[in-house]
Amino acid sequence: MADDSSSGSSDDPTIVQIAFNYEPSKVAAGITGGLYLLAGLALFTRLIKAKSWWGLCLPIASLITCSGFFVRIALDSSPNSVGVFTVEQLFIIVTPAAFLAFNYILYGRFIVNCVDPKYSLIRPNRVARLFVCSDIITFLVQGGGGGLETSNNRTTGKIGVRILLVGLVLQLISYACFVVILVHTHHKIVKDARTNGLEPWWKLIWLLYFSSVCILIRGIYRTAEFAQGQGGYLVTHEIYFYLLDALPLLLAISIYIPFWPAKYLNSSIDEYKMRQREVV
Repeated sequence: MADDSSSGSSDDPTIVQIAFNYEPSKVAAGITGGLYLLAGLALFTRLIKAKSWWGLCLPIASLITCSGFFVRIALDSSPNSVGVFTVEQLFIIVTPAAFLAFNYILYGRFIVNCVDPKYSLIRPNRVARLFVCSDIITFLVQGGGGGLETSNNRTTGKIGVRILLVGLVLQLISYACFVVILVHTHHKIVKDARTNGLEPWWKLIWLLYFSSVCILIRGIYRTAEFAQGQGGYLVTHEIYFYLLDALPLLLAISIYIPFWPAKYLNSSIDEYKMRQREVV
C-alpha cells in the first residue's frame, strides 16, 4: 500500500499513473468543479424558496461532487497520495448515487400528488426505499473497490477495479429497473387516463426521462470503462470522462434548476389531477 504522501521512488509508478496513465487536467477539473458548484447553489436556492426539504440530497450531492473535482486538482501535486486519490474517486464516482435517490423520491411524490398509486408497478412509498437501499449496497461495494484501487500493488489494484465494476453494474441494473417502472407508469397513464398531455404534472415525467437518460449514459460509460480494466482505452483518455460522465450528470441535475419539481407537484390540485375515463 502506498504511503499517504506524494513521495516515493522515481522508478515506481504513482497511484495516478496506475489508475489513469495520464496527468489529470487542472483546468478541466477546475471548470467542471465550478459548474457543479453553481448548480449546487442554484438547486439550494430553488429548494429553499419552495421549502422542498425532501429534495435536499440533490444540492448536497452536487456540492460534494464539486469538491471531488477540486480535489482532483490536488492530484497534480500529490500523485501518490492515497488520501487525495481516495477522496477524489469516492466524491466523483460514488456520490452521484444521491442524484439517483432524488429521482426515486420525485417519482413517488409524482405518483401520490399527481396521479394515482395504482399506476405504479410498485407502491410509490416503497420505490424510494427499495432503490435507495439498493444504492446503499452498491455504494458500499464501490467504496470498498475504490479503496483497494489505490494500492500501488497492481494485483490488488486490479481486484479493486473489479469490485468497483461489480458495484457499478449493480447500480446500472438497479436504475434500469427504475426506468422500466417509469415507462410502465407512463404507458398506463396514457392508456387508462383522460388526459390531453398538457397538465402541469406531465413535465415531471419528461424531467425524469431526461435526467434518467443522462444517468444511464454515465452508468454505461462507467461500466464499460472499468470493464476494460486498468490501462483500458476509456480510463486512459480523460476526454471521455468529461463527455460521458461529468457532463451527463451535470445535465441530469441542472435540468431541475429551471424546472424545479415542486412547482408542478404543488400545481396538481383537483382540476389538474388525472381523471380516469368514465366507464360506459
